[in-house]
Amino acid sequence: MRSGLFSSVPLPLFLLVTLSLALVSVSAWPDHFGRLDTDHLWLTHLTLELASIFVSVSIVAILFQRVDETKSRFTNTIVFSFTTIALLDYIHSLSYQGMPIFITESSTEKAIFFWLSSRTLELMAMVAISFHFKLHGHKLIWLSAAMLLAAVICYVGLYHLDSFPATFIPGTGVTQFKTNFEYVLFIGNSVLALIFLQQYKHSHRGQYLYFAGSCYAMALCALTLTNYATPSDYSLLIGHLFKILSAVFIYRAIYWTELKRPYQLARLAEAKIHKKDAELNAILSNIPLGIMRFDSSFNYLYINPYMQSMSHIFDTPQIGRNIRDSLPKEVLELMLTHLEQTLSGHKVEFQFEYTYSNGTTVHRQVIMVPEKNTEDKIETLLCLVVDTTEKETAERIKLAALQETEKLRKALDEHAIVAFTDAKGVITSVNSKFCEISQYSRDELVGNTHQLINSKVHPPCFFKQMWKTIATGKIWHGEICNKAKDGSLYWVNTTIVPYVDKNGKPTHYIAIRADITERKFAEQEAQRLAYYDELTSLPNRRLLKEKLEKIFSNASSLTPAINALLLIDLDNFKDINDSLGHTAGDELLKQVGSRLQQQTGLTQTAARLGGDEFVLLMTGVEQTKSNASIKVAAQAEQIRAALSEPYLLDGQSLNITPSIGVALFDCSEHDASEFLKQADIAMYQSKAHGKNQVSFFDPELQAELNKRNEMLRELSLATHQHEFMLFYQPIYNKNKTTVGSEALIRWNSKTLGMVSPAQFIPLAEQSNLILDIGNWVLHTACKQLFRWSLDECRSAWTVAVNVSARQLQQPNFVETVKMTLKEHGANPYRLKLEITESMLQVNVDETIKAMKELRTLGIRFSLDDFGTGYSSLNYLTKLPIDTLKIDRSFVENMINSQEDAAVVATILSLASTLKLEVVAEGVETEEQLEFLIKSGCQSFQGYLLGRPMPADQLRNGC
Repeated sequence: MRSGLFSSVPLPLFLLVTLSLALVSVSAWPDHFGRLDTDHLWLTHLTLELASIFVSVSIVAILFQRVDETKSRFTNTIVFSFTTIALLDYIHSLSYQGMPIFITESSTEKAIFFWLSSRTLELMAMVAISFHFKLHGHKLIWLSAAMLLAAVICYVGLYHLDSFPATFIPGTGVTQFKTNFEYVLFIGNSVLALIFLQQYKHSHRGQYLYFAGSCYAMALCALTLTNYATPSDYSLLIGHLFKILSAVFIYRAIYWTELKRPYQLARLAEAKIHKKDAELNAILSNIPLGIMRFDSSFNYLYINPYMQSMSHIFDTPQIGRNIRDSLPKEVLELMLTHLEQTLSGHKVEFQFEYTYSNGTTVHRQVIMVPEKNTEDKIETLLCLVVDTTEKETAERIKLAALQETEKLRKALDEHAIVAFTDAKGVITSVNSKFCEISQYSRDELVGNTHQLINSKVHPPCFFKQMWKTIATGKIWHGEICNKAKDGSLYWVNTTIVPYVDKNGKPTHYIAIRADITERKFAEQEAQRLAYYDELTSLPNRRLLKEKLEKIFSNASSLTPAINALLLIDLDNFKDINDSLGHTAGDELLKQVGSRLQQQTGLTQTAARLGGDEFVLLMTGVEQTKSNASIKVAAQAEQIRAALSEPYLLDGQSLNITPSIGVALFDCSEHDASEFLKQADIAMYQSKAHGKNQVSFFDPELQAELNKRNEMLRELSLATHQHEFMLFYQPIYNKNKTTVGSEALIRWNSKTLGMVSPAQFIPLAEQSNLILDIGNWVLHTACKQLFRWSLDECRSAWTVAVNVSARQLQQPNFVETVKMTLKEHGANPYRLKLEITESMLQVNVDETIKAMKELRTLGIRFSLDDFGTGYSSLNYLTKLPIDTLKIDRSFVENMINSQEDAAVVATILSLASTLKLEVVAEGVETEEQLEFLIKSGCQSFQGYLLGRPMPADQLRNGC
């Protein structure tokens, strides 16, 4: 890429430089190319000079015809200089050697004088142009000055040539003066070329580029004429060619400014006019307004497309036609009347409607304006047509809507409660329904605010929110409880509609209400039934749960507060129901609820969970548990004392006490149901400690509960995971020979390890798991009994299996035992089922029936832990019992306790009388064994003789 000063010089100028260098090279060695023929010398020179003179004269002629002289800074400069240059070049051409005599004889030196004068003047003119030197005055003055200067120089050159240094010596060539002068011209024109190029680079005006080319050509011209020997050298021809080229560049610069550019500007102006016309036509074509122009005879001069689209009359162009030939009669008469008024100089506006044959009606608004010419005469008429069909249709719809609104208002007054207020809420109008429901007259209501009927049911924030909504121009919906004049309350479903101004500010309001009193009372009753206990009117379990959930959802970690749950259960309430009847029980519960309600503070909630269970919820008691426990304990004690006061039922005084469990919580963990469980655990702790007490939830109880739950979960999986084992504790006779064993279950949990039967058996009995476990024990024992029957030494052994109350009470228990014996091939005479005295408290007759059915199979029964229960001896005589087992608690202390020794002796005597076998449990010393043998006991079981062990470790005794 080109850079620097010449970066913006076009390619033709570089070609000029290349060509010039070639021509200069030719002129530098004229001897290689020869000289011009003398006969043709003067003709060639004259031709070249005339061409140059023609260009100079043309430049002057172009600028001389310029109308606006202020637009060019160098017009006078070029007129003055190039007029002089043309005249001097003309005299130079006449002075050339070989030309006819012009006043004085022609010679090369004379021609060189006029040449140098012309070139010097040309250089000065270009200097003036480059420095923007301006000659002021009229062009004719400077034209005359140019002729005068040319005459002066001509006079000097013709009559005083000898006063100047010699420029040419025949036979020798140009003098050193001539050579140096040409070098000065070369340098001056070269510098000017660079100046004009710099100006072109900054302004990008093409004129400067052509001026640079002209100066460059003249520099080369001077360079080619620095050294020649005769006027016929080729260097003169080349120099004159450069001179013509320079003149052409100047002509091109002047032509661009004075001729070509004005025409270009004219074309641009014309293009802008066309663009403006196109824009105007686009606007007139797209504006939603019909536009027509008429002449004074009412012929169409212009119709825009929108006007054509407004009516089928203008489907085809109507330009030039008369309005009388295009409009329907009804419209034509109206249009002509108003056109004539407009032609008289008046602006006319009117409207009309027209119905087409297809039944479509259109509405038009017409504006006619007279257009005057420069002589203030009306020549044309402008007609603007607006399609108002949609507007008229909308107005008619609006009118119909207003009529419909009036009907709706009448209907609304008949069925709704309506009130109008101003922006401040002052009532301005009410209908009869409002007066009827409020019991106030219209005069009493108008001028007042709705504060007159405020029931105080809603908090102030309710109405603040309502006003905040309607004050912003939004519609408000809601249900409001108002108070009538007689003090009664009524509910209305209310819609308040604000009417706003152009700024969006409400100017007045309309309130439309519907009476929903019956519905609200029904809802309140439904809510009461859903959330309140029907007997005591206290909140029920559902409402208490929602209150607890709300406490947890609204809990703040920044300001934690301790809450409390008091679970209250009446002691021995079942006895009251059983003895006095449910009516008395219900009355007692009502009085308990009333007393509890009296002990309830503003931030507390008393509720009935069901039966004789009540709850008191205390919220935000204190910030710490220690402070909260003190305050809660005091109130719990007050409640306990209040509920322990005598009650009067049917004229009788009755005493009943409560057991109270307390749980404190801060909502940081767990949930509502968890804390109810904690309160329940604490309440049962009060029951366990003698009732009529207040107990706080102990985390140790919770840990115990968690342990119990974990054990119960693992226990449910133990059978399927084969974690149970069956151990056998041997039973010996007085000869210490094994006669049988008791099957004892052991549980080796994968998670909990070895678990004592004392821990998991009661847990299994409290759930249905005891049925599966008992069934597994029975199957395993019968399977082992069959194995022992195959061994001669063990075939007479018996196996005692403990049976739970739930097992024995199962309807299919007898059938289960039969199927188990049959499945394993066990001898029923070798199977003993052990029951406890506590099992005889419920369904004794059914228990005896089942035992007798099993007894017919050969199965025998043992009564375990005899002497520790409350069984009647009458039952004992009826039960099909074969063996009594003396509890270990008597055996353990019988040596040192006369009472226990007496009990053992009594049991042995009773068994002897009833012909029952006796097995003493817990025999651990020789002294105990000897005492029992002397007392007549036949069988023994205990650690002295053998611990529980796997079946393969039992000694066979053979």
